[in-house]
Amino acid sequence: MALSSYNLNCSKRTENEIKDGEKMSASTIAKTREINNQEFSAKTIKAIVMQLICFASGIIVARGAIFGSLAPFGASYIAAVPPKKVVASLAGTIVGYMLLSPSNSFRYVAAVIAVAAIRWTLNDIKRISKSKLFAPIIAFFPIMATGFVLLTIHSNNMPTLAMCLIEAMLAAVGAFFFSRSIDISVGSRSLTALNQQEIACLVMSGCIFILAFSGITVSSVSLGRIIAILIILLCARYGGIAGGCIAGIATGIIFSMASTDLTFISGAYAFGGLMAGLFAPTGKVGSAVTFILCNAVMVINSADPSMVQAALIEMVIASAIFMVLPKELGNTVAAIFAPAAGTNNSEGLRRSVIMRLDFASRALSDVTDSVNDVADKLQKFYTANVDSIYSKTIEDTCSRCGLKTFCWEHQKLKNSEVFTHVSSLLTKHGTVTEKEFTEAFQKKCCKPVEMVSSINRNFDAYKAGEAAERRVCEIRGVVAGQFAGLSQILGDMAEEFDNFERFDTEASQRIITVLKQAGLVPIDVSCRIDRFGRMAVEIETAETDRRELKNVKLQKEVAKACGRRFDPPMISEAPNRIRIQLSERPYFDVAIGSAQHVSGNGMLCGDCFDYFNDGNGHLITLISDGMGTGGRAAVDGNMATAIMVKLCKAGLSFDCALQVVNSALMVKSGDESLATLDLSSIDLFTGEVEFMKAGAPLTIIRKGEKIMRKDSPSLPAGILPGVRFSHDYEELDENDVVVMVSDGAISIGENWLEKMILSWKEGEPRDFAAEIVDEAVRRRNDGHDDDVTAIVMKMTKN
Repeated sequence: MALSSYNLNCSKRTENEIKDGEKMSASTIAKTREINNQEFSAKTIKAIVMQLICFASGIIVARGAIFGSLAPFGASYIAAVPPKKVVASLAGTIVGYMLLSPSNSFRYVAAVIAVAAIRWTLNDIKRISKSKLFAPIIAFFPIMATGFVLLTIHSNNMPTLAMCLIEAMLAAVGAFFFSRSIDISVGSRSLTALNQQEIACLVMSGCIFILAFSGITVSSVSLGRIIAILIILLCARYGGIAGGCIAGIATGIIFSMASTDLTFISGAYAFGGLMAGLFAPTGKVGSAVTFILCNAVMVINSADPSMVQAALIEMVIASAIFMVLPKELGNTVAAIFAPAAGTNNSEGLRRSVIMRLDFASRALSDVTDSVNDVADKLQKFYTANVDSIYSKTIEDTCSRCGLKTFCWEHQKLKNSEVFTHVSSLLTKHGTVTEKEFTEAFQKKCCKPVEMVSSINRNFDAYKAGEAAERRVCEIRGVVAGQFAGLSQILGDMAEEFDNFERFDTEASQRIITVLKQAGLVPIDVSCRIDRFGRMAVEIETAETDRRELKNVKLQKEVAKACGRRFDPPMISEAPNRIRIQLSERPYFDVAIGSAQHVSGNGMLCGDCFDYFNDGNGHLITLISDGMGTGGRAAVDGNMATAIMVKLCKAGLSFDCALQVVNSALMVKSGDESLATLDLSSIDLFTGEVEFMKAGAPLTIIRKGEKIMRKDSPSLPAGILPGVRFSHDYEELDENDVVVMVSDGAISIGENWLEKMILSWKEGEPRDFAAEIVDEAVRRRNDGHDDDVTAIVMKMTKN
């Protein structure tokens, strides 16, 4: 009866658990659907907004007229926009032409439709559509063709043949600027990484957009020209001579073509931009006054008094707006026009530091080789062997015996054979007795007891010396490894300095000011710019509350001071110091989730994992598996992870950090300690990922509908000196998935895991990681339990 009652209760409890599980599953599914719907809605709204922006841009560009009535830039715009935006842009351009001049719009509408048709026809031929000349050519011919047609029909109302050619050439030039600007804007580089040619393309494209506003006038005062002057003043004040010249020449050329009465603007804006940039160190007031005076000199030459008055009013209005613009906007412009060269002293110092670090690295590497060579040679001369045991025994026992000459001169061969026989027994049992000697030897030897005692005593000394020698070899290997590790540290530092082309000292000073205003004590600040134009900021402050450093407002102020957008900071600590690293916001982001199962549902897990951004645009993910399970494995796994993470955050390379972890595990205790290490480093700017394994299991990647394995043989840390990572590489793109697991997850194979990864399409990475762990535990059918860890990473756009 009791058993029946127990079974009934178990049955009810099982049913309740099943119902609860179904409710949780239904709740999870509903939550996942809601998240997916939200993501879909966000993407849909974003797509609609982008189409509306393209539509509005088409209207604006089409309204930009030159020489009074010519408007070729709508065709330029349609020739350059991305294929998915052509329809919306075409609709906006047609509307813009209809608003500009309904009587003369038919020609331009036909031209932009022809451009769109040519793009649609040739877009699939990548060799043609990817050419830099594709956009200029398909903008040139429709404008040229429609101009010729109208020229032959209405010769008395159309511009001359030369004007038709000029208009078509301007359409081609505008298409080139638009296409280059669009390529730059959709790329992963920030504005601060652009060279002056690329900046000029952006400025010219912006001037074509602003040209549409030049027709909006009040008493001859043009809104477009006010905006142009404001751009010149900004670029000149914060970009210096280069910024003033680029903005002045670009705006001057575009607006001088707006009307034949405005040809003087070309020289006025160019001269004013040059002089305003020259006087930029005097501040906003100096730049504005200089620009007004230089423009006044050029404008007075105009024969139209109303244009002189309008130009002066435009300059005053633009200067007044310029004076009240926030400084943060200026910092952004300053970062764009920051000089890439001209710091010869800093460059010489940088090269000197790199050479010294590299030379010190090579010298320490040579020290390591010398220590190992000397140790090997000494070992050949002084290493003890089994024969030395019998030499010492004969010296101790037989030196004062009267039969020594007979035994070890006349009977040496026979007695040596007896010792050889005893050697195998001594090695096997660790000790010998008189009975192990032959009967003939026992009869001839007059000191058998002393002989046996001496052999056992010398053998014990030999074993103790052998153990000590092994320990000395281990320590020597660790010390030599430290020399090699220090050599590698210096080499890595030299390589890192070599990758950075210059240091932005002005941005460093602005950051110091921001930190002091926030109540922090900055010790040192470094703003480094690499060969790709990306900035990395390192800040060292006195010890303070980490919550103040994680203040979002403070992070924004630092970003404004540099004129760039940064990822959240990576913060590490040392005694009395805090180190903050920031890198520019990269092209990719990673949605990451993890889950873990403890063997036997215990308190201590032998697996340890961590992931962090290294402050240089890389996501580092690490799993360490200590030997076995329970407390001992937990100590090894956590120790390996903690050291590895701390050293990587400090800037050491992965291979160098592994040497330190390996040495620490070897000298931790007399017992054997080992741990596997599985690392991945994802470059969030390029999508390239590096996989590093030291005794770790495979990593699985899903690229589209394809599964890839990353597995390579290697040794775990803590066994032998000189352990190295095995390295492998792969290129990742948006929606690619990377799954890292500990060996407990695939102890019965990995085919099931590949199928799960291939079928996973939606949901949060942490939920999928939990599903992997649960399935791995469920599939374990060998009667053993092990620690299981899974980390799921999905690439997304930042």
